Amino acid sequence: MFELPIKPGVHAFDHFCAHLDRMLEANSAKEFAELANGAVSYETLARDMRRLGAAFAEIGLGTGDRVLVASKDEGATVKLFLALLRAGMTPVIGDAEVTGPELGELLDVCDPAALYADEAMLANTALGGKLQQSRIIPIREVHDILSNGRDPGDWPALEARPDVALLVLTSGTTSTPKAVELTHENLIAQLAIFKDIYGFDSAVRLLNLLPLHHVDGLIRGPLVALWFGGYFYRQTPFSVQNVPTILKKFGEKSITHFITVPAMLRIVARLGSDARETFTGPDFRFILCSADLLDAALWRHVEETFNTPVVNAYGLSEVVCDALFAGPDDATRRIGSLGRPHGCKADILDDDGRPVPTGETGELVLSGPTVMRGYFNAPELTAGVIRNGAFHTGDYARVGDDGLYDFVGRKKTAIVSAGATIHPESVTIVLTTMPGVAEAVAFGVPDTARGEKLVAAIAPQPGHEITAADAFAICRKHLSAERTPAEFRIMSSLPRGASGKVLMAELTTGTAAPAGLAEEQMEFDSESGSLEDKVCAVAAKCFNVDAASLSADSTPFNTDGWDSLAHMTLIEELELAFDMQFSAAEIASIAALGDAMEFIEGALDTKA
Repeated sequence: MFELPIKPGVHAFDHFCAHLDRMLEANSAKEFAELANGAVSYETLARDMRRLGAAFAEIGLGTGDRVLVASKDEGATVKLFLALLRAGMTPVIGDAEVTGPELGELLDVCDPAALYADEAMLANTALGGKLQQSRIIPIREVHDILSNGRDPGDWPALEARPDVALLVLTSGTTSTPKAVELTHENLIAQLAIFKDIYGFDSAVRLLNLLPLHHVDGLIRGPLVALWFGGYFYRQTPFSVQNVPTILKKFGEKSITHFITVPAMLRIVARLGSDARETFTGPDFRFILCSADLLDAALWRHVEETFNTPVVNAYGLSEVVCDALFAGPDDATRRIGSLGRPHGCKADILDDDGRPVPTGETGELVLSGPTVMRGYFNAPELTAGVIRNGAFHTGDYARVGDDGLYDFVGRKKTAIVSAGATIHPESVTIVLTTMPGVAEAVAFGVPDTARGEKLVAAIAPQPGHEITAADAFAICRKHLSAERTPAEFRIMSSLPRGASGKVLMAELTTGTAAPAGLAEEQMEFDSESGSLEDKVCAVAAKCFNVDAASLSADSTPFNTDGWDSLAHMTLIEELELAFDMQFSAAEIASIAALGDAMEFIEGALDTKA
């Protein structure tokens, strides 16, 4: 029986702050984290949080004020996040890769009292008087505060208690995102559930490289580490090239848990085959995978390859992080399942809100202390998903005879790609504003690497020619990388039924005919052209760029669209095109297309 660990008569905010203060004091001699810009001790963290708290007061911020943080500086982001929570303000962590227009959208959605952002981002955003100039703070000024700011020694007593602890930004069903309101009670409940299920304690040492603007990176990173008096590592950014280095950190840093998502786990499984001992050290407990559907084949492969347990968790930002758990205990564990709920109630309901029999499919509805307060400033959206205190997930599930839950599909149009929730409608709006586009639609399709892949179908206006590279460039101008389609299909027209509606089934199954054999969609011809031309042609398709822009010197740093997922797609497409297979070491050492060409040439010579 789950119970909230808050004493009667104690406000959740007071309980939350008292616990943070105890952890900071009790662990002052310990290391808190290793981030991209260095190590942070608990002693330094406590001092820096107080200095930031004093700086918040100096610019007039008060209880409950929302503060948006959008920065690639993870050290500053983590300290701002924790200091804002402790000060009774409401942090909103934005994607560090947002474009100027997207940052403007975020300001509209969360209506912040202050903004902390990178200088480059501020230079490309028209703030239009949305904030006082004194409350638009470049991240470099945060470092000045941390180095030279006033340390008040203690946190001031607050006259009022905040209603909301944290806003979590999620993609909306239109071009505008939503902001999930999470309370201190929500956070305390989730952290207590983590203790019950995962056994988190002061010995916890997390390796979590997930984005900080996602709850999986933010909650199960800095907040979990501080709450339990533990440690988290994210010094080495995740990339294909960095995987060998990252795998060594599990032993070097005595890591206890690897926090990941299926797309990342798939890459580790492919590249880590030469490091099977990675997760077998005396300190390591289990891999925790969430944020997307973990297919049974990958789950089983990882456990067999690395001889370590994988725990699968199901949840959404609207319930903080996790609600259903497959593992680590045997009673909740069945490979391929979502496990069982803990700390909440999980009902499977039909369209009329009635429970369905065991084995039948219905909507998964969650209720309990982790359910969000609502969507900020969006009562109609909130009413659409929260009824009688229960959150309607929009996901279809069923309960098996063993009492474990299985995921069936999504009721909503939202897709989850590499752990990121994306609403294709927002991408469609950007595509339809592109010059020369007659009609366009974005949608998701199943994908081995990502779970689901965002695809865009585009029909040009008569007399206009549009390439995948053109569409990719427009999307990257207006959308973050995770909301940019991984594939563009250029068509003469979108398939429509008698009512005029787009026939999404034809698009998602690939039965709709393209406009023609555009260069980036042609079958690979392995019998003509130089090796460099062939590799560049394959890479152009994977990265959605013009093949003429690529060469042996192309790298992830000078090529748009070349991220870790695209890297693995490139590997798979090259293996298919040249009928060969890269070794794990070769995959990790491909830092430029020229490296791939060299390995391919060697493989072809060996075959000859």
